[in-house]
Amino acid sequence: MSYFRSYFEKNNTIIKDSQANTAKNPATEIFYGSSFSKFLFKVDFTDLKNKVNNDELVVDSNTRHTLHLTNTIFGDEGQKGLNRTTGRDRTSSFDLILFKLDQFWDEGLGFDYADSGYDFVSGNRTFDERPSNWYYRTTLNTWTTAGVFHDSPTVISGYTGNKIHMDNGGENIDFDITNYVNGIITGNTNHGLGLSFAVVYQYLTPDRDQSVAFFTKYTQTFFEPYVDTHFEDTIMDNRNNFVEKIEQNLYLYVTKGTNFYNLDSTPTVDILDSDGTVITGLSGLTTTLIRKGIYKVTFTITTPECDGKKFFTDHWKSVILDGNTISGGVRQKFIPKPYTAGFTIGENQTELQRYAIQFFGIKQNEKIISGEIRKVVITFKSIDVPKTVLLDEVYYRIYIEEGTTQVIVHDWTLLDKTNENSFQLDSSYLIPRQYFLQIKGKTHTEEIYYKESINFEIVSEK
Repeated sequence: MSYFRSYFEKNNTIIKDSQANTAKNPATEIFYGSSFSKFLFKVDFTDLKNKVNNDELVVDSNTRHTLHLTNTIFGDEGQKGLNRTTGRDRTSSFDLILFKLDQFWDEGLGFDYADSGYDFVSGNRTFDERPSNWYYRTTLNTWTTAGVFHDSPTVISGYTGNKIHMDNGGENIDFDITNYVNGIITGNTNHGLGLSFAVVYQYLTPDRDQSVAFFTKYTQTFFEPYVDTHFEDTIMDNRNNFVEKIEQNLYLYVTKGTNFYNLDSTPTVDILDSDGTVITGLSGLTTTLIRKGIYKVTFTITTPECDGKKFFTDHWKSVILDGNTISGGVRQKFIPKPYTAGFTIGENQTELQRYAIQFFGIKQNEKIISGEIRKVVITFKSIDVPKTVLLDEVYYRIYIEEGTTQVIVHDWTLLDKTNENSFQLDSSYLIPRQYFLQIKGKTHTEEIYYKESINFEIVSEK
């Protein structure tokens, strides 16, 4: 699985019937009661679009884009959830909506709703009224409708529904916005999104204002909001351990020099038995571009010839490079094994092997310049039987430390399995700071961990 993270380009919190601007505040307080506020933001998807357009990452039906905002207690909470700074209660049991902005807007320079300046002539505190705010989106332009919308927002739907429901008011937001982001990748205009309580809440009149708060792009913590993109492109190449009666994958790797390179179009595949005859039902198989220069075909073989001794052939056809068709296509070999080859039947396997784990492509305590892409290879070497073992399941995870707390950046993720276990570490979306990498493998019923975390630091420059 590949990851990419897109961060906010700008944000602002606007308040009903006010020209207050709070764009630079490290937190947004969204509230309803005596008034009503909305959090506006625009995510910068430029780098994500470039990687997709270059086929470094491939969008398919499994791709997911998730909006992440971290909840924070705004100001100084006292008893019963009262915010002593604003006089608002932290609310519970409510719905938020995510809505689409359809007009360009500027961020503004404000910090606070009620205390962002001082008028020395009148002696009164003043708001920073520079746009954007409830009425104006730029100095010269108003919103078509004040506050972006009134009762009919263009609500962004996620795979969990149209609303973000919160029970306690302290939850983080992890909302699937896949359809919205895919639209931007394919050419839709990106003016940004807004977050607020559902429309019905602006008509409620509680005794005390009700609010919820999240970190904004100007937080000085790690909890800056972002959109996380997951690509289901893990490579599980079965060429060296192909088993009959199970859906298996074979791959074609295309490189120019040392770099992966795309064909003009996806090829087709015929599967030939040991006599060189195309197997019935396995001709003209469609293939999928997984990542740049990597093509996958998936199929199942059922034949008595799968004895673990005979060579079969995957014949890749219509292989075209820069307008040049490769005569005869590309033929590769694999040896199908019987279904039972993957099982041990008999006495209980009581002795588990011991392994020495090594990693390559990154060094302990290394400083990595932001933007570098590293291929990290993990090897498991048996101590009992001196040989390197290619495991079916090897995982990595990345986290940071905030005091004594581990904050997960990427949870346990399966490595690619080809003739090695490896993954790509893309540092372009990791903010400069120290990170920790953990490795584990699964064999039998045991999880085998590398003895310590691998520390590395992302830096802007050496």
